[in-house]
Amino acid sequence: MSERELHVISNGKLAWKEMAAIAIQIHPYVTAIHIREKNKPMDEVFMGVQYLLEQGIPARILCINGYPWMATAAGLGGLHLPESSPQLLTIMESYQSAHRTGVSVHSTEEAVKRESEGADYVLYGHIFATGSKLGVEPRGLEQLGNVARHVTIPVIAIGGITPAKVRSVLAAGASGIAVMSGIWEADDPVETVKAYIRELQQEETRGERLEAYE
Repeated sequence: MSERELHVISNGKLAWKEMAAIAIQIHPYVTAIHIREKNKPMDEVFMGVQYLLEQGIPARILCINGYPWMATAAGLGGLHLPESSPQLLTIMESYQSAHRTGVSVHSTEEAVKRESEGADYVLYGHIFATGSKLGVEPRGLEQLGNVARHVTIPVIAIGGITPAKVRSVLAAGASGIAVMSGIWEADDPVETVKAYIRELQQEETRGERLEAYE
């Protein structure tokens, strides 16, 4: 069984100095730290990425959302794109890099399409009710399971996922989870990350035992 993934996505509320202070503590434990700053100008985002790198955040851990050129220019480990993005082949031909590329999706059909285009993973949600999506019905575990059954690439679940809900999300078929404010706004971000990791690892260990028994 492949290692379970934990993606931490910036929430657009922190100054770069605050983000760096937390990122430097949590990066050894996570799969990726996504820089998702939709309300900041592009130039500021690029300077912010450079600042994070200067503070010691490894480039391989950083994933930029929405700027293919930035992933290439800064040598980042990841590029994440919104569902509205054009075909991945077009983007990849323009910006050659070794980064891992993921796409946000909100349906099984879109997940299948993005896999066929060459996406390395899809981000699907929101799974549970969350403050960032007030009034929007969550998609839930059943729809998450349907997406996971129709693709072979990892499905990363997002939306209202607390440590207590990790196992149900993995049981539905997700390969990992993504968290935003639950980590950045935690009283102790490192301990919160470790709580998520414990749940991810326990489910992974359980799956390995079942595979060995079979």
